[in-house]
Amino acid sequence: DDRYRVKIIDETYYRDVVSCQAACPVHTDACNYVNAVASGDIKEGYLIARQPNPFASICGRVCNAPCETACRRRHIDGRPITIRALKRYLCEHYGVESRDYTDIGNVLNSYIVDRRDEAAGLGNSSTVESMSAMLQLQKKRRATSKQGKVAVVGAGPAGLTAAHDLAVMGYEVTIFEAAPAPGGMLLLGIPEYRLPRDVLKREIEDIQKRGVEIKLNTRLGRDFTLSSLKKDGYGAIFIASGAHRDVPMGLEGEELEGVISGVDFLRKINIGQIVDIGRRVAVVGGGNVAMDAVRTALRLGDVQNLAIDTVRTASRLGAKEAFILYRRSREEMPASEVEIEEAIEEGIKIHYQVAPGRILGDNGKVRAVECVRMRPGEPDDNGRRRPIPIEGSEFVLEVDSVISATGQVADLSFITPEDNILITPAGTIAVDEVTLATTEPGVFAGGDVAFGPRIIIEAVRDGHKAARSVDQFYQGDKKPTVESRSVMEEITHEKLPAVKWLSIRQKPAPALPVQNRRGFQEVEQAFGEAAAFTQASRCLQCNIQTVFDSDLCILCGGCVDVCPRSCYSIIRLDKLDGEESVASVVEARYGISLETFRKGGDALEQGAAIIKDEDNCVRCGLCAERCPTGAITMETFTFSERIVPENNGTPAEARGK
Repeated sequence: DDRYRVKIIDETYYRDVVSCQAACPVHTDACNYVNAVASGDIKEGYLIARQPNPFASICGRVCNAPCETACRRRHIDGRPITIRALKRYLCEHYGVESRDYTDIGNVLNSYIVDRRDEAAGLGNSSTVESMSAMLQLQKKRRATSKQGKVAVVGAGPAGLTAAHDLAVMGYEVTIFEAAPAPGGMLLLGIPEYRLPRDVLKREIEDIQKRGVEIKLNTRLGRDFTLSSLKKDGYGAIFIASGAHRDVPMGLEGEELEGVISGVDFLRKINIGQIVDIGRRVAVVGGGNVAMDAVRTALRLGDVQNLAIDTVRTASRLGAKEAFILYRRSREEMPASEVEIEEAIEEGIKIHYQVAPGRILGDNGKVRAVECVRMRPGEPDDNGRRRPIPIEGSEFVLEVDSVISATGQVADLSFITPEDNILITPAGTIAVDEVTLATTEPGVFAGGDVAFGPRIIIEAVRDGHKAARSVDQFYQGDKKPTVESRSVMEEITHEKLPAVKWLSIRQKPAPALPVQNRRGFQEVEQAFGEAAAFTQASRCLQCNIQTVFDSDLCILCGGCVDVCPRSCYSIIRLDKLDGEESVASVVEARYGISLETFRKGGDALEQGAAIIKDEDNCVRCGLCAERCPTGAITMETFTFSERIVPENNGTPAEARGK
C-alpha cells in the first residue's frame, strides 16, 4: 500500500536510539564514555565504562564490540566509532593496568552522592545490576554481615562476574576452578598477543580483593560434587564451567599423531606447555580460535573466533607455513574482520570453500590432508547456504599437524541423576533465561555451559543475572521494586555536535608492525591523546533528540527543506503503518481512527504526520533553528532507574543520560 512503517516516540524509543548501549549485553553507556574522552574528562569516562563491567580493561582489548556493529555512525560513512579502542584508552589511564588505577568500589558511593542532583549523573546505566545500585543496596540491607555462602563453579568471565557482584552485595563466595590458574577462556583460549597476562591477572586480583576466594586445580565431578557443596553449607551454586571440549571433525585419520584440537592446543600454549606442531600446519575452521591458533603457531618460532586464534598462535609457535581450511566464503566466515585482516598481514593463507575429506598418515603420524573444493548449495535452517563438495576436485596438502577449530561443547559428565539438573538436546544445562535457574532449586547456570560458546560480554551479563537471582533466592525470592524516570532537557545550539566532525574518517587503533609480530607481544596498541580525542569526536551523540511540539507546528515544511540529510518527510495520515500504538496516537490526537483516514475522503484534510529517518540524523540542529514557531527543540534524554528494597528503605540509584 506504499505506507511508511513507523514507531511512536516514547521512552523505549529514546533508549533504543542510543544504539551502542542498547546493543551491549550489559548496557554499557558507550555514548557517554566516548563523549567523556572528547571533552577530556577521562576519569569520569573510565567510571562510566567500568560501572557495569568488572572486565573493562579486558573488554577494551578483546571484546567483540556489538556496540560498534550497532553504532549509528555506520549509516553516515560506513564506519562506526572505535568504541572498544576508546574504552582501552580510558583504562590505560585509570584501569587496573594504569598507575592511577581508580578502584570503583571505593569511590562510587561518594561519586553518586556528590552528583545525585546533577542532570549528568553517572553514565546511562539502564540495568538494575549496575554496581552503583548494588553498593547502595549493600549499604542499606547487609553492610555489616555476610548473608550466606555461595559456590561458583568456574573462574571464567561469567563465574568471576557473579562472584564479584555477590561479594559486593555481602555474600561469602568461593570459586572452584579446574585449571591451575583463573580466567577460563580469557586465559586458556585467548593468546597473550591479544590479551596480556598482566592485565588479566590484575583484573582478577581486583575481584579477589573484594573477598572472593578461588580454589584452583579443583574439578567438579572429581574433587567435589554438587551434593558435597550443599553439605558444606553452600546455600546457592552457580555453574559457569564453560565449554572446553572440541567438537570432533569426524574424519578418517583423526586419531593420528599430529591431529590436535584447537581448544586443547591453545590451552596448552597459554599455560606454558610445549607443543610440537612441525613446520607446516593446517587449521580447520573459520572462527577466531582457528585464527589465534595459526597465528600462535607462527609466533612460536622466533585463533567464537577459534580458527583465527588457533592459526595465529600456530604461526607464532614456529610453523613456517600455517593456513586455514574453511568450507565457506570469506563473507560467511564468523571470525571478526580485524582478526582476519591481521592474520593475512602476517602471511597466513586462508583456503576458502575448501574442506578436509580425510587425514593421511605414515607410521601413525600425520603426513597430509586430502581436501575437496566446495560450492554453495541450498540454504539450511539458519538461512546459510550449505557447502556441497565438487566432484573430482580433491587435492592433497602435505602437513605436519592438523588443528581442528570447528566448535566447542560443554563437558557435563559431572551431572548425576541425583543432581536433578535437566540437560538440553544441544548438550547444555537447561536454565530459565531470565533467572538462570536450573531444574534444581538453588542451583543456577550460565555462560557457555548453559548457552553454548558466546562472547565475553554476554558471559558478563550472565554473571550479573546469576548474582541477582542468587540474591533473590537467599532473600526468600523477594524482588526489589525497580522504578524508572526519564527527563528531556533542552540544550543550546552550542552544545550540539560539531558538523565538521562528519568529515573525519575512522582510524583504527594502532598495531604493532607486522615484522615485529613473531613473539607474543601485544599486537594492538592504545590510542594516543590526540587520536583518541579525534575519534571520540566522531560520535553522533545519540542521546540528543529532536523534540516536536505538534501544537506549535504549522506544517510549513521548513524542517524538511533545511535538513542536509533528508531525514524528514511530511506525509498524509493514511500512509502511516506500524504497531497498534500508532493507531492509538492518531485517534487520541484527532478523534478519528487510522482506518478512517485510510479510507480517504474529507478525513485526509484533518491532519498530517512528520516522520523522521533516525539512522541519518547527525544532530546538527538546523531543523530547530529554521522552525519559525519554535515547534522543534534539541533536547538531551536522561533516564534513571532506582532499586527500592523490599523494606522501602532509601533507594539505590543508577542514573543515565
